[in-house]
Amino acid sequence: MEILFFPFSYVSEIQQITLTAFFPQFVFLPLASDLNQDPQMVPLVKHKTAVPVFLSETRLAQVSSQVSAWMNWASQHQGNEYNLKTLIRDNPYLTDHLGPAAIGSELRARMAGTPQHCQDDSKQADPLLFSLIAKLTDAENETIDQAMAGLEKKRAGLFSELRGDSDPLSSKAIQSQRPDPGAVMTRERIRAWAACARETHLFSALTPRAFVTTSDAVFDQVAANGTRVINALDIDGIKVHEDGCVHQPDWHSRVLTLLSSLAAGPVDVSQARNMLAVMDDSCARTGRIQAQMVEGPDLEKKLNLPGTRLLICRVTLKP
Repeated sequence: MEILFFPFSYVSEIQQITLTAFFPQFVFLPLASDLNQDPQMVPLVKHKTAVPVFLSETRLAQVSSQVSAWMNWASQHQGNEYNLKTLIRDNPYLTDHLGPAAIGSELRARMAGTPQHCQDDSKQADPLLFSLIAKLTDAENETIDQAMAGLEKKRAGLFSELRGDSDPLSSKAIQSQRPDPGAVMTRERIRAWAACARETHLFSALTPRAFVTTSDAVFDQVAANGTRVINALDIDGIKVHEDGCVHQPDWHSRVLTLLSSLAAGPVDVSQARNMLAVMDDSCARTGRIQAQMVEGPDLEKKLNLPGTRLLICRVTLKP
């Protein structure tokens, strides 16, 4: 059973911890030709815990200038019409229907209450461009979240000291409060990621796979686009072995066996819970695993995912 992490190309610290807690190995799409921009993934790749699927340098070069221009626009424009016009003047290729000029016009029209006609599918933005910007946004958001979490931890510590509390807010609890990165433009993110995955022939392998995410919104979006749930499993409050635990390899094997069984037919929840029973509470955290075998034409038609039947899984850890 191949574990395919989606639809994120930037794997955050929390996502890394969660994925490695549940699975011995996962495949991810870094949208790069190497790991120079993803140093946080190098240790996992060296230990073969994470398996990157790279894009060609030629393909990346096609959109690199556009990515830079969009990021410059985001940092420079800041609601200033003069900055927007300057950027368009310096980057003539951004004056088409996908550029900031069109976006600015559409935003002004919406504010004025004028209806705008959607572009057809042939004029949609390059999925790689969308996914690269999403990756950069995810990385920046994590940096901001970590900085805010540090401040919140200090603030909680100060108030705890003033009140005489012995148990201030833990860093794990603060991390769990971070927003779901998949909650913004969920459908578009999945479609763009899937298009990039197709370019790398990621879906051509015949190996059984599970599409794994850590996002509530992503899991719900895929489930909502299936016309029928063939098999389903939801186990909350299970004990998950942490990295370094001697029992983790065996527990990982049980998780993969459980997903393979779910792909083949119904699984009894009580038996599944017993299968994942923890062997040593001293090295375990509490988590949740949700999985559904879903089918329907909209999985491919609307989400661009391969085929009309797939196994979707969501895993989370609790503080």
